[in-house]
Amino acid sequence: MNNIKDGLKKFWNWLWKSESWWSYIVFLILIFIVIKFIFLPVLGLIFGTSLPLAIVESSSMEHYSLTENNINYVMCGKVFPSSKFFNLDEYWQNCGSWYEERNITKQEFSTFKFPNGFRKGDIIVIFKKSDIKIGDIIIFNAGTRIPIIHRVISLSPLQTKGDHNPDQLKPQYGADETNIKQSQIIGVAVARIPYLGLPKVYICNHWNLPLICR
Repeated sequence: MNNIKDGLKKFWNWLWKSESWWSYIVFLILIFIVIKFIFLPVLGLIFGTSLPLAIVESSSMEHYSLTENNINYVMCGKVFPSSKFFNLDEYWQNCGSWYEERNITKQEFSTFKFPNGFRKGDIIVIFKKSDIKIGDIIIFNAGTRIPIIHRVISLSPLQTKGDHNPDQLKPQYGADETNIKQSQIIGVAVARIPYLGLPKVYICNHWNLPLICR
C-alpha cells in the first residue's frame, strides 16, 4: 500500500512540477478523460440531456456576412462586399422578409433567445425542456455527423431554421428541419460561452479525430 502511495505521489509531483512536454501531454489527456467520461455525464444527469454542452461547428446561426469560396460574403443568401456583423435592425432589413411571411415580426424576434445569433466555436449550454416555444434554439439529431442547433420557427409541425441560412434544410440537402419529431430533440439552448470550443472546431476541421469529433 505504501508503495502505491509513493508511486502516486511521485506521479503527481511529476505531473504538476515537471516542465517536460510529456507531463503537459499526459496532463491534457487526463483533463480530456475527466471532462468526457466524468464531468459531462454527471452534467448530463443534472440537465436531463445526453448532450449538456454543445460546441457550435457551423456558421448557420451567425449574424455575419461570411466568405463563400473566398470570393463573396454571404448572409441569408445575399451577397455583401465584405464581412461584417449585422445588428438586429440590419439583420431584419436583409433577412426579415422570410420570417414575416411566416407571421414572425421583428418585435417578436427581438424577444427571442439569442436574437443576435451565435458563432462557430461557441459552447452552448443545453437543458432538456418540454415546453418548447417559437424562437427557442433547439439541438436535434438529423442524421448528420453532428446534431443541428437552430431556431424554432413553427410548432405544428416542429420546424427550425438557421439564422444565417437563406432557407430551411430539407431532405434533398441531407437533413430535414421541416418536420422534427420529439424523439429527435436533445435539448434547448439556455446559455452561451463564447469561442471556448474553437480548439475542437480546429481539430475536427483539420484532423477529424474520432474520439474528439464524433
